[in-house]
Amino acid sequence: MKNESHMSQQEIPKKPTVRILISLILAIIAVIVWLKASNIEDTPTAADNSRALIGGAFALTDHLGQPVTDEDFKDKYMLVYFGYTYCPDVCPMDLQIMADSLRFLNPEQLEQITPVFVTVDPERDTVEIMAEYVKFFHEDLIGLTGTLEQVDVIKKAFRVYAAKADDSRDYLVDHTAYTYFMDKDGSLLQHFNHGEEPEQMSAIMASLIN
Repeated sequence: MKNESHMSQQEIPKKPTVRILISLILAIIAVIVWLKASNIEDTPTAADNSRALIGGAFALTDHLGQPVTDEDFKDKYMLVYFGYTYCPDVCPMDLQIMADSLRFLNPEQLEQITPVFVTVDPERDTVEIMAEYVKFFHEDLIGLTGTLEQVDVIKKAFRVYAAKADDSRDYLVDHTAYTYFMDKDGSLLQHFNHGEEPEQMSAIMASLIN
């Protein structure tokens, strides 16, 4: 009986080993959680991914008849809208909003931005028509047109949808109605929806420039 009692007393000290094991498990869990949190911070967000998908190389003709590429707009911010001159309401409204938003900027900010209107209807929007159209909105607005193939390239680069609504002579064109604010390196900084408030639009651009 003495031996059995003595053996039982020797087994009691094993309990600290369990506590050590639990501490190790908790430490491992803490490390795993920390590593996952670190990876989340380094992982691009959906917004980052969408911004990376907008923009790219293009070659078009401006409203003065001069060939231009994306390289001609580097080192300046671009405010870009896709539409067409025969558009009855949406395009004129958004181009006017674009022009009004620029007037809220101070001269130093305005100097850094190039407003651009890209046609999605190059079959009708010739250089001459674009030249007449852009002057109704802003003195700095650049109109861009080109061949169907050239316009398709920039539409794909900016993920712009555009398609004729029908085959009539006076057809309308269904199209994306976003205004894109591009960084100096040609990447997207911000997009604005149709009907954006000009003053709010201007404030966002100013904050991104500064």
